[in-house]
Amino acid sequence: MAAPAQRYAAIAIVLHWAIALSIALMIPLGWWMGDQAEDGVVSDALFQTYQLHKSIGLTVLALSLAQLAWRLLNPPPPLPEGMPAWERFAARATHGALYALMIGLPLTGWLYVSAGWTEDGPLEVTTRWFGLFVVPHLLGLPNAGADVREDVADAAMSAHSLLAWGAIGLAALHAAAALKHHFINRDNVLTQMVPGLRALGGGDEPAPRNPLRLAVLGGGLALVLVGIGAALFTWAQVGASGPQAQSEIEIAAPVAPPEEIAAPPEPGAPPVWRVDTRASSIGFAFDYDDGETSSRFEGRFTRWRADIRFDPDDLAGSSAVVTIETASATDGVAMHDRALPGPEWFDAAAHPHAVFRAREFRRSGDGYVAEGELTIRGRTRDYELPFSLTIEGDRAVMTSTSRLDRRDYDIGKDTDADDVISRDIDLAIRVEAVRQP
Repeated sequence: MAAPAQRYAAIAIVLHWAIALSIALMIPLGWWMGDQAEDGVVSDALFQTYQLHKSIGLTVLALSLAQLAWRLLNPPPPLPEGMPAWERFAARATHGALYALMIGLPLTGWLYVSAGWTEDGPLEVTTRWFGLFVVPHLLGLPNAGADVREDVADAAMSAHSLLAWGAIGLAALHAAAALKHHFINRDNVLTQMVPGLRALGGGDEPAPRNPLRLAVLGGGLALVLVGIGAALFTWAQVGASGPQAQSEIEIAAPVAPPEEIAAPPEPGAPPVWRVDTRASSIGFAFDYDDGETSSRFEGRFTRWRADIRFDPDDLAGSSAVVTIETASATDGVAMHDRALPGPEWFDAAAHPHAVFRAREFRRSGDGYVAEGELTIRGRTRDYELPFSLTIEGDRAVMTSTSRLDRRDYDIGKDTDADDVISRDIDLAIRVEAVRQP
């Protein structure tokens, strides 16, 4: 260990201000994100802000460990002579508590994210350090049981919140002590840490200018200010975007577009089939894989209608139009359910309906294929829907499994989650219908 220095090294000063300014930004940013989540706001911009918060937090952790190592290897300047013993003890205790907070605050956040659990249930989200690489989860928590993950998440978030308040209190105490030394005690405790601040007293000769020290100070502090400015700009952009537009679809009584209301069949045309909604479903499934953990999510559309006119002996005259309210997509995860209707995914406010129109039916082995067009988010693509069909009297059961590429319809294409959510979406359809007289 080296002897105590007469002034702080340039590296120590840069680390100090990088950590201090980052924490000063992180705490209000964390509160703001919490308020947004409580208000039910879900958007890709907010998701990016969470990633920014986590990235800065992990940077604070790394810088704090580096500053602690530097301090142990390079003792700081001694405290002023004549400083009371109680004040010396308070200064050392405050510094020790600050280091514990600087390390503990991001660690508890990392632990919370690793647990992958919220008030709404499990939610695994990849952490990407400024979008450059995936940060691994701690302690293998994604593979732990649900009870363990929930308990760890609750404890970690509680500790994270308490440490944030502790950081505010200690930072205020630390700043007040530094100002006391400068304006009341008239010593150089503050001038040793603030570049450009003139030393008080005038008893010592000014230290000679060191070009390397000036370069480290100037370059390091400039990078810190640029980084903090970029983070503030990102936050401001998210705040200016406002919450996502809400769907205008009427939930209680879904209605199809006027042109799709079923008309009575022509004489001799295939019969109309009325869907038994209680026994029918349109489901979807996708995979989440961040390279470390993987999960499969299964969901469904709760509001849809179908105009089916089908006769296996008159495939040429048969037709079908299925209209789905995209805002009704749900997979049971509250955050997903709030995000799916949003502009990055189904954009239900601008495109409230997804529509499949069958142009032609043909037999295929023991089943059938409906060839038609599928329109989602205003983008229309050719789509083939294979299905099996059983008709007993006036009741029919149709089942189908198929797959689509969500990027063909720009679903989630420009989100940060694009590379962890499978492009292939599996569809599972079951329709029970009754022949109309």
